[in-house]
Amino acid sequence: MDRTLYLNENRGLMVFRDGPSIWIKQEGKAGKRIPVRLVGRVVIIGNLRLETGVITLFTDRDIPVTFINHRGDSIAVAIPYNDQLPRHYEEQKIFLEKEENIDRFTNWVFAKRKEMQLGVVKRVTKRTGGLFVAKGFREKDYRNFIEELRPSKDEQWKVASAIVGNLFREMTIGCIVKADLDPHLGVLHRRHNFGFALDVCSVLEAEIDLQSIQFLRGAKDKGYMVREQIGWAVSKEGIKDIIHRFENRRKQLQETVEKLVDDIFELMRELRR
Repeated sequence: MDRTLYLNENRGLMVFRDGPSIWIKQEGKAGKRIPVRLVGRVVIIGNLRLETGVITLFTDRDIPVTFINHRGDSIAVAIPYNDQLPRHYEEQKIFLEKEENIDRFTNWVFAKRKEMQLGVVKRVTKRTGGLFVAKGFREKDYRNFIEELRPSKDEQWKVASAIVGNLFREMTIGCIVKADLDPHLGVLHRRHNFGFALDVCSVLEAEIDLQSIQFLRGAKDKGYMVREQIGWAVSKEGIKDIIHRFENRRKQLQETVEKLVDDIFELMRELRR
C-alpha cells in the first residue's frame, strides 16, 4: 500500500516495533498495530517516544522517515543506507557532464514550474489565468499574484509554507528513491543534501503556495497559529488541518511527481543519444 503514516506529538504517545508491524500506544486509549506493508511514507512531527527499531523497520524497506517540528523546521530525513550507488546514478550524472546538459535540465524545470504556476492561477481565478495565457507571464508576475493572496505576515507564512513544503519534499524523496535515482545529485541545487529532490520540488512550489494560503485563511479564527517564545508555530490541530488538506490532494500530486520522474528518464535517454 502507499499510505502515509503521520505520528504527531501527543502526551503519553509511544511507538514500538512489533515484528513486521509497529505498535502505537497512548495513555487512556487502546493500542493500535500497523503492518509496515501498508505504509509508503512516515512523517514524525514534534517530540514523541519511539524505539530506534521503528525507524530501521521502515528504512530497511526503502520507506523514508521525515522528522519535522511545529515551526516548520526539517530536523532530519532517514533513508536506507547502502554502500552501492542507486541503479541509475551513472545515467543521472549526464545532467552534470556538460554545460548544455545543465541548461537543458534547467529549462525543463522552469517550463514545468511555469505550467504548475499557471494551473494554480487558473484554479484560483479563471480571469487572471486567462490573462496569463493571452499575454504571458514572468516569475515576478506570479509572485505578485501570490503576494496579493497571502493572508498573513511573513513569519507566519514562512512557518506554514515550510511545514507544507516538508510534506511535499517527503513525498518527492519517496518517489525518487523508489525509481532508483539519487535524491542528492542535484542540478539546480548542486551539492545540497537531497538536491535532486529539491530540484523536483521547485516544480511543485505553486501547489505549496496554494495549500499554505488555504491553511492561513482559516488559521487565525481557529487558533491554528500560536505564538511561542522563539516565534510562531502551528498548533497540533493546525498540523492536522495541513495534513488533511495535503492528503486530499496527495494522489493527484503523487501522480504528478511520477510523471515528472518519467520525463526525467526520457530526458536522460535523449541526452545519451
